[in-house]
Amino acid sequence: RQHFSFPSIFIYGHTSSGKTYVMQTLLKTLELPHVFVNCVEYFTSRLLLEEILTQLQNCSSSETEQTSHVPCDTFNDFVRLFKQTIVSQELQDETLYIVSNLMFIAEQLREMEANILPAFLRLQELTDANVTVVLLSEIVWELFRPNVGCFEPFTLYFPDYSIGKL
Repeated sequence: RQHFSFPSIFIYGHTSSGKTYVMQTLLKTLELPHVFVNCVEYFTSRLLLEEILTQLQNCSSSETEQTSHVPCDTFNDFVRLFKQTIVSQELQDETLYIVSNLMFIAEQLREMEANILPAFLRLQELTDANVTVVLLSEIVWELFRPNVGCFEPFTLYFPDYSIGKL
């Protein structure tokens, strides 16, 4: 939990190859602090950033405790609020995982602010925190790659099931 990991991981493979299930099971089984967002539901950068902050408040909060909506207009606000939240949740010494499901939204991601994907890939550097951004997709990394300001994520391919495995 306290070891640094890759700043970003890009996992891709065909539909129903187990990417989301494996990530959810792994994070829950190992009881790692994580936030899981679906970019289809949170289709603007503001909605996406606010949802990450809201879920982050719930990482170690009790279920009876209500968290408030966190307004966040820019990525600079997000970085500032992210740092405050991990300190208040006492997560500054642990690896935090932000898992974003990019299924079906290549076009939506391109329509978000131009800096959103490069900023997420550099989140560990920007926040000076032990955070790993995991991106799940059906599309290869080359179709997402921004032109400038991008760290290359660690890429992992989930192959299709064989007849025997089915």
